[in-house]
Amino acid sequence: MEPLGADPVVTLPEFLRARARASTPRRLAYDMVGGGAIAVVALWAQPPGWAVLASAASCFAMYGAWATAERHVTGDARDGRAVTEYAWFLLRTSAAGFGVAAFLVLLFLLLGLALGTWIS
Repeated sequence: MEPLGADPVVTLPEFLRARARASTPRRLAYDMVGGGAIAVVALWAQPPGWAVLASAASCFAMYGAWATAERHVTGDARDGRAVTEYAWFLLRTSAAGFGVAAFLVLLFLLLGLALGTWIS
């Protein structure tokens, strides 16, 4: 039991790293493939709300890619070659950037839906 006053604050990056390490590679592959497929279909078919669907699916796909790369960069799966290590680092960094961009797009789209059209 933790003493009173102890604040077990877990930041978002720490939470995501712990979740990436705890997830199975199969689960991360489902996130990547499923999210990517749903995003592509939403972009192609463009049903009502397609932008929200595509950005949410992109968040899942980028999380799967980032988590897979994170497991290779920080885990015991290193092979010692500098080119391979740099490729995993580059994948991790770019997936994180694209994932944050997809999340911001999702956030602004949902905010736009919530606010609706205001006539001033």
